[in-house]
Amino acid sequence: MQVTWDFSIIDLVVVLAVVSVIAFWVFAKIYWQKYHFPTSVDKKFVKKRWKDIEQLFNHKKEMNYKLAVIEADKLFDNVLKEMHFPGNTMAERLKMATYKFPKLKIVWWGHKMRNHIVHDVKFSCRYGETKKVIGNYKRGLKELNVL
Repeated sequence: MQVTWDFSIIDLVVVLAVVSVIAFWVFAKIYWQKYHFPTSVDKKFVKKRWKDIEQLFNHKKEMNYKLAVIEADKLFDNVLKEMHFPGNTMAERLKMATYKFPKLKIVWWGHKMRNHIVHDVKFSCRYGETKKVIGNYKRGLKELNVL
C-alpha cells in the first residue's frame, strides 16, 4: 500500500500563507527592536539642554569647551539611562548601546576626551577637536532619535 499526495492549488495557497505570516512576524519583530524607543525620554528637555551646550561651546574659550564636552557627555549618559541600557557606568551603557546602534561608536572619542578633561589637570581642549566631539554627540543623539 502506497500513499501519494497530489499537490493541489489549495495546498500551495496554504503553504504561501504560512510562509507569509512567518516572514511578516520576523520583519515586524526586527523593525520593533530597531525603531522602538522608550517614551520616558523627554525630547523637549534634550533639545533645550543641547541648545544650552551649543551656546556654551560658542563662547570660544577653552574652559567653555571643556564644560561643553562634560555637559554633552552627561546629557548623552542620561539619555542612555532613560532608554534603559544596562550598565553601571557611562562606558558600559555606551558599549551596550553600540550593539543596537553601531553608529554610536563615534561617541567614544568624546567620552574619552571627557575622561581626560576630568582626570588630567594639564589636558588642553582645542577648538577644532572639541567641535568634532560636540558634533559626534549631536549625531549620536540624532541616531537615538531624541534630538
